[in-house]
Amino acid sequence: MPENFTQWMQEHVPTLLEDLHIPGVAIATIDGGKASFLGGFGVADLEQNRPVTAGTQFQLASISKSVTSWGIMKLVEQGRLDLDAPVENYLHRWRLPPSEFDHSLVTARRLLSHMAGTSLPGFKGYHPRFPEPTLEQILQGDVPPLDEIQIQYAKDWNEEPDIDRERVPVCVMYPPGEQTIYSGGGFTILELLIEEISGLSFSEFMQREILSPLGMSSSSFVYAQNTHPDFATPYNEQGKALPRYRLAARAAGGLNSNVEDLARFACAEMTGPDDEPPGRGVISVESIDFLTTPVMYSETVEGLEFYAAPGHYIFEIDGTTCVHHTGGNIGWRTVYATLPEARAGICVLINSSLGNDLWMQLMKIWAEQL
Repeated sequence: MPENFTQWMQEHVPTLLEDLHIPGVAIATIDGGKASFLGGFGVADLEQNRPVTAGTQFQLASISKSVTSWGIMKLVEQGRLDLDAPVENYLHRWRLPPSEFDHSLVTARRLLSHMAGTSLPGFKGYHPRFPEPTLEQILQGDVPPLDEIQIQYAKDWNEEPDIDRERVPVCVMYPPGEQTIYSGGGFTILELLIEEISGLSFSEFMQREILSPLGMSSSSFVYAQNTHPDFATPYNEQGKALPRYRLAARAAGGLNSNVEDLARFACAEMTGPDDEPPGRGVISVESIDFLTTPVMYSETVEGLEFYAAPGHYIFEIDGTTCVHHTGGNIGWRTVYATLPEARAGICVLINSSLGNDLWMQLMKIWAEQL
């Protein structure tokens, strides 16, 4: 499989990039529990003509949620967090605003699987010159009003400026536990939870407990990593180069990384080439089983039934379980998918808002050649 798909990529990806008007893509394939291909196609920056490599930095967007889920399980294994306790038992800096629903049913377990009924699907981010709100301000909806920078940002998304979109508090909008409602706001609650329990910033905790132990040395939730000399430039649907908008809600979408590190993370969620256990000792096999076990039906896309799992989504390819997550910040499109039973996987990072068609084609061909 790796040789055939690698050959297919070498022959077809450059043409796909041209046809789809996409600057560049970094790709990793996994076989036997280890990376079998790591490389890039196209350019990280059109003006500089800088090529994409396996080391080129991207924003991983919502794949951050899968990595964050490891941080939550680390606290569980340390005996510091009960997944089924009311999340507000651990929160002091912010509380859920009043609602008609029982807040004691809002737990870390349900937040991980988007089943807590919380609001705010996602975040658009902030221009580098725009003041970054605190976690409490995000959760309270107390973010600064739009200025000319943010208005231009909305136009980069091809949207009219939505003044009130993120100026409402994260709240419980639906009955907890009854359905899956995708909620970046819920993962921001988990980000605050990690800080409250650990006494560290979210970025510091994740670096110390998850990223560094996994050997993800090129990954960080700190926005300053955007100064990395090999960071790709994001492009919108018109091919306009954009600033690297940052996500103040880091757990929901703020991880910076490269495809080599993402492949390392993906491999760590399955048995390794020398029978290393899933979790690689950073978290337990039992925690990985929990994070990759479907909890509730979510949606059907192109005939595939997707189920929410803690920090992940699960579907089946010809009877084989596929674990995956996608991401989409402005100018970035990302995906990783693994078949743990087959010890196989694929990771794709794209520096364009037009990237969905590309990663979907790549995944389709990859799956066909397995």
